[in-house]
Amino acid sequence: MAADENDPVVCIINPASGVQRRRTIVQRIAAELPEAECWSTRHPGHGIALGRQAVEEGYGTVVAIGGDGTLSEVANGVLEGGGGKVRLAYVPAGTCNDFARGLRPVTNLGGLLDRTRDRETDVGLVTFTRPDGTRDHRYFLVSCTVGLISVIGQRFTEKTPVNRVLKRLNLQLAETASSIRTLARWRPVTVRLELDGEPSNRSITNLAVLKVPYFAGGLTFGRTEPPRAGYLDAVWVAGVGRVGVTGLMWQLFRGAAEGHPAIHRQEVRTVGVDADSPLPVEVDGEIVGYTPAEFSIHPSSLTTVV
Repeated sequence: MAADENDPVVCIINPASGVQRRRTIVQRIAAELPEAECWSTRHPGHGIALGRQAVEEGYGTVVAIGGDGTLSEVANGVLEGGGGKVRLAYVPAGTCNDFARGLRPVTNLGGLLDRTRDRETDVGLVTFTRPDGTRDHRYFLVSCTVGLISVIGQRFTEKTPVNRVLKRLNLQLAETASSIRTLARWRPVTVRLELDGEPSNRSITNLAVLKVPYFAGGLTFGRTEPPRAGYLDAVWVAGVGRVGVTGLMWQLFRGAAEGHPAIHRQEVRTVGVDADSPLPVEVDGEIVGYTPAEFSIHPSSLTTVV
């Protein structure tokens, strides 16, 4: 069953994302989804404003075109705009595209109007601390991290002269340099971890809170099934030294992390994490704030189509 012809469609494109040029994407939309309007994001966070605007202007189907970060921004805008009845479509055109991995995306964009492809999707909610000490929240559809990965992400986003030069040369080079600099000084951290209300103190390398089994462009901690509806996958890596971290990363890239003694997993409804020294919180690829942070499932779901 196709979407209502009177139900307007808008595509929100991140022109800086992924491997497809904006011109190619616009040409595909014109040929395969001619009834759609096209908007482009202009800066980080703009997808949130455009998602909210799409709801306010009465669009029934909002198509996010880009990577997981673009999808996350648009989803946040739709939810903040009260768009519980809006269909959120996703065209994976970014670097990672972990939300769509394993879902068989449409080959023709017109297929996004087929309501038989709709599915109800749980939305994660994270509450965190902003740099000024105030509390804020974000919704997420893929994953959040606290620990080594979020520290690497924070270092990558720092506006230092070295970062600026490396990013001009090559983004992957800048990411690699951030990883090496972080690993060279990394020490496990002790956190107060609360899983479904049960508190404990743990030495960890990294905590991941997952809504899908994939992260960082197809890596997994061994499980390839998403958590049950209404649940989150909490995966924490026990505190290990630099050599142990290097070995674990090698296992992850080889797809052989399942059963690693440092990896622990629990399917939960709520997660809380805090540390004596605040740790950055990464949400769907973006550093949004710091611990203490709490993760849960938002009461409302989204209708998504890929």
